[in-house]
Amino acid sequence: MGWADHYRRRDALDAVLRDARRDPSAPLIVDPDVFSSLQDLLLALDHRWQNKLTARMETAALEGRVDEDRVTAELAAEEPVLRAVLDAHLSLGSYRTVGMTP
Repeated sequence: MGWADHYRRRDALDAVLRDARRDPSAPLIVDPDVFSSLQDLLLALDHRWQNKLTARMETAALEGRVDEDRVTAELAAEEPVLRAVLDAHLSLGSYRTVGMTP
């Protein structure tokens, strides 16, 4: 993926999250020029969450013992729409559908 594709995907994810502010459980609009399916979109949103969480965990580890629950809660407070969209759309069955592990 080149930089142009990276920025298109980033902008598409940002647009999905902007739209989801009103109702995170509403059906998500998939841009077919960017994502091949709803599962592809959800995977990209989950990837964004995991990247942010991993960075937070690594930073916390530099400061000493990591309280994973606290770090996760802090990120959820800073990214409430992203967390709400994932919670609403990724049931345990959905994780299996898109090849993720819970």
